[in-house]
Amino acid sequence: MTGAEAARATIRPLAAIAPGLHQQRRATLLARVGRPLLVFGMGSALGAGSKSHGALRHLTGWDGHESASLLLLTPDRARLILASPFMQPLAAELLPELDPLYAPPAAWPSLVRPHLPAAPTGVIGIEEMPLPTAQAFGPAIMADPAATDALNRMRVIKEPPALDLHRAGATICDALFAALPPLIRPGRSAALVQRELEGMALSLGADYCRTWLTIRAQADRPRYWPAEATAIAAQGDQVLMGIALTVDGHWAHGIRMGSVGPMRPDHQRLMQIVADCLRAGLAMARPGVAVTALADTMEAAFTAGTKGLDLTAAQRFRFGHGLGLSYEDPILTDAFVQGFGTATTPARAEGAGGTLTPGMVLELHPNLFLPGCGGAALGEMVIITDTGPDCPITYPLSPWVMDLPA
Repeated sequence: MTGAEAARATIRPLAAIAPGLHQQRRATLLARVGRPLLVFGMGSALGAGSKSHGALRHLTGWDGHESASLLLLTPDRARLILASPFMQPLAAELLPELDPLYAPPAAWPSLVRPHLPAAPTGVIGIEEMPLPTAQAFGPAIMADPAATDALNRMRVIKEPPALDLHRAGATICDALFAALPPLIRPGRSAALVQRELEGMALSLGADYCRTWLTIRAQADRPRYWPAEATAIAAQGDQVLMGIALTVDGHWAHGIRMGSVGPMRPDHQRLMQIVADCLRAGLAMARPGVAVTALADTMEAAFTAGTKGLDLTAAQRFRFGHGLGLSYEDPILTDAFVQGFGTATTPARAEGAGGTLTPGMVLELHPNLFLPGCGGAALGEMVIITDTGPDCPITYPLSPWVMDLPA
């Protein structure tokens, strides 16, 4: 049995590991906000594309998959309302304390109105609520930045059982990174390799897995989809792979890189730039450090490493983000500005990111794609502990060197 297979045997959902934790979270949020709330969430089918899913799942443990759900949260009761009748039997089995009920979204207002005050009720996740659902409520609901902020501040610190699930995801990432080199073979497209790896992740206990795999003479960007991952490896190619997966909704994420045959000197330089940038970030990943200071330190290392390079046409995506029940977990992510595909990097909000505290989880992934040369990216999960950073993905950062069979 491999390490990942052994880990799968021990994976249990958070509700089983820590009974009562979701109820405790709901009580804490109500105490902080001091009024009834509605929490809207899409299911996990959108993967990294949904932010509302993480908020609802933090409070309930529920995943509606491709369907939407609404949590009614008052001092007297918590009830889960489902947009899909096919999800109600599962919800009733898993979450009897939430008395799950199926109702079409047009009927949601009449169900919740008797339990809410006459004034408009705040909704966490309203920005992802479908327009017809929001229109059915009309002026009875409103965005609730204060409640959203209160929940975000709760979510950013993970309890030990939640951290264990992030670590289980990291173990699966290790297994996928180790499995990649033998799968690079003549006649096999990057897309085929991705499908095999993603299937492997599910077999090892992930409930969702998405990879990107760029195999090119000059790596140009993350390539996710079959239509853009048709390349077949050739001698001298760069190989860059990113993994993003969840275990019971808890995200794990990493990036590694290498080459088919010896790595070219110019590609070695690109890798050294991102490796130095990552090392600088990890050195700052300690309690009490402002997340913006960590991000700025990575930027300074990047600037020093790219001195003398023409970056006029270069591309890069944000150097980090928070991880949790959302792929880009709130608060921490705000310190890392997303600039990929933009002519200039957008400004960062003042005070973004907060201060590093034990229990926070980040992904640091410096990267650079330089037209006419190639690309480089390395990504490391980081759990903040009392003594500094803990990186639960143990697969080496050193590059793959793959040889194609004759």
